[in-house]
Amino acid sequence: MEVDDRRIYVTGGGSGIGLRLAEMLAARGAHVALFDLRLADDVLHRVEAARIRSERRVRGYLADVADAAAVAEAFRRAAEEIGPPDLVFNSAGISCPRAFADLSQEDFERVVRVNLFGSRNVAAAALPLLRPGSKLVFVASMAAVAPGYGYTAYGSSKAGVFAFAEALRSELAPRGIDVAVVCPPEVATPLVAWSRTVRPAPTERLTRFAGSLGLDEACQAILAGILGRNFLVIPGRRANFAYLLSRLLPKRLAHAISDRIVAGALADSGESQRGPGGPTPD
Repeated sequence: MEVDDRRIYVTGGGSGIGLRLAEMLAARGAHVALFDLRLADDVLHRVEAARIRSERRVRGYLADVADAAAVAEAFRRAAEEIGPPDLVFNSAGISCPRAFADLSQEDFERVVRVNLFGSRNVAAAALPLLRPGSKLVFVASMAAVAPGYGYTAYGSSKAGVFAFAEALRSELAPRGIDVAVVCPPEVATPLVAWSRTVRPAPTERLTRFAGSLGLDEACQAILAGILGRNFLVIPGRRANFAYLLSRLLPKRLAHAISDRIVAGALADSGESQRGPGGPTPD
């Protein structure tokens, strides 16, 4: 897929993967619309500075993906200002790394509402604007295919995103609209750095098993993947290996390995079922 002079919509564009990917797309000649709950003053300037052509448009819109009406209105405005999207990249999401016993109903529902219902809302807002040859991309997580300790809310919501994307791919293929899902391992962003200070020790150790990627490395791999034709994009060799293990190992063996890692982490930390902190953006 070529992106020069194409219209790209990026949710979660205010930071992390969304923002860095927006910069890379602008550097390839795309018009970019960013959507997020908050957009710091320098965000649009960073994307504008990355443009290879000054006439390429960059716009920002405030919207909570959990609010279907707000997303639909923001997408409508973007379509009026820069044109309907050729690529929609939904990276908006939150995490709450807590053991289930310490996870409130409110926090659980908020994670599912933003990650899963938010994906639904983005798809619903984008669908009337998408044309044959366009593409819709959802960011799930390695936790979607190999959830573990501390990720009851996050893992189940991202597994839902994965299943939603796969079902939607089947429905939109006859219309000539492509769908992809990205399952990254942990990616080094400031918010992930914060998450490491509050999540349970077993979550930290299990996450290390799938590996982590620098932001640029991850986004370069994601960009290459979403511009291709694969449905599933997993950036990073170690994450791909972990994905293969999750598919090839019998569940009993996979659970035995996971349980051993969790037990070791709990023993080393003296931690029980603890996980401070509320929902945090990806």
